[in-house]
Amino acid sequence: MNELNVTTPAEGLRAESGARAERFHLPHLRWLIAALLLAASVINYIDRQTLSILATTIQRELAINDVAYARIVQAFLFAYMFAYLLSGRIVDRFGPRAAQTGFLVWWSIANMLTGLATGFLSLVVFRGLLGLGEPGNNTASAKAISQWFPAREKGIAVGVYTMGGTLGAALAAPIVAFLALRFGWRLAFVITGAAGLLLAAVWVALYRRPAEHPLLGGRERQLLSNAGVLNPKLSAQPAPRLRELFTFKKMGPMWLMMVVRMTTDPVWYFYLFWFSKYLQEKRGFTLLEIGQWLWVIFIAADAGCLLSGWLSGRLIRRGSSPVRARLTVMAGAAALMAASAALPFAPGKLWPLVLASLFCFAALTWITMCVTLPIDIFPSSAVGSVHGVIGTGGSLGGAFSAGLVGWAVTQFSYDAVFTTMSFLHPLAWLLAAWLLPRFITSYHATAEAAR
Repeated sequence: MNELNVTTPAEGLRAESGARAERFHLPHLRWLIAALLLAASVINYIDRQTLSILATTIQRELAINDVAYARIVQAFLFAYMFAYLLSGRIVDRFGPRAAQTGFLVWWSIANMLTGLATGFLSLVVFRGLLGLGEPGNNTASAKAISQWFPAREKGIAVGVYTMGGTLGAALAAPIVAFLALRFGWRLAFVITGAAGLLLAAVWVALYRRPAEHPLLGGRERQLLSNAGVLNPKLSAQPAPRLRELFTFKKMGPMWLMMVVRMTTDPVWYFYLFWFSKYLQEKRGFTLLEIGQWLWVIFIAADAGCLLSGWLSGRLIRRGSSPVRARLTVMAGAAALMAASAALPFAPGKLWPLVLASLFCFAALTWITMCVTLPIDIFPSSAVGSVHGVIGTGGSLGGAFSAGLVGWAVTQFSYDAVFTTMSFLHPLAWLLAAWLLPRFITSYHATAEAAR
């Protein structure tokens, strides 16, 4: 005699609820993840800029002179450079979900602690802690893009989170100034830090690898599967050992891209840290005019992040290989940057801003493609470590260039700086276009032999 299957009302409700849960999914989930990466980059830069915006107020209250303030900034920069390489290893070891959560919590608490500073030493410690946490956002973001996006979309996805830096720099001044005037400078650090903790909670709740994500819809799952993103062999590959990163024959593309970033990142650092000074000293801009107009160059940089990703993706859809598509877009950016020497000769106040906007557009176009190329070349398991090495090179170039720019401006003029910048991107592009395909061939041959 067959047993009767009797279902209680409570069991029926649970079964119905479970069926609805299985059917529920978030459309375009990969772009929601890209939006979270954008938010993390915005918060990252706001927390970074909070001290510089409030520097005068803090120096006055805590009796800190300019020399001491410079050392506080150096504590952040040196910690940042050191942590960039380490953060890549952490991301590859623990994955972007755990790693990004840890980075967000770390740098957010460090920023909040700055509100408790009582003098020079505590500021050095707290900003050093901030520097240890912040570069992880870049390595974790690159890793997440490698796990979630097909080749034709990686460029624009990288552009989305990359523009968070310039967007954060543009938003930091009004947000931080409002908070400090409304609540005091100490609470300004606490509130901006708390925003990062909130985002960390959202990130850890939402992020999973696509193959494991319960909210991934069938159509998007099929798209990622067709693009090879869900390939279980790729996700199962172990992270590279530390000694493998220093094997030039195997990791030639990584070291080449590090040199490219070290050569060209100083141009972007110039526009971040020196261009405002140039406009005031050489172009007669007042501080009020700087506040009114400098944001324009950052908006142009944001456009470069997005347009470069879209254009390279379009080239891939038309049949170009990912690497060739990125190098093609970089060639256009290098051609624009070659005109940098013309900026000192631009008349009036409007034209220097127009040209600077064009060059910032090109600079972030270039950087976005440089960030995307390692994601194209290396397996997802290695992206964190590779990006950490390359990012360290870019940070070193920026740190050393600060002293060189100061020397050049003192000994010669800003004209010499702009002239030098006109050569950097074209030379770096020639180097990349000549060597990168050869290094990629060697990398794939070495990887195949290892199997």
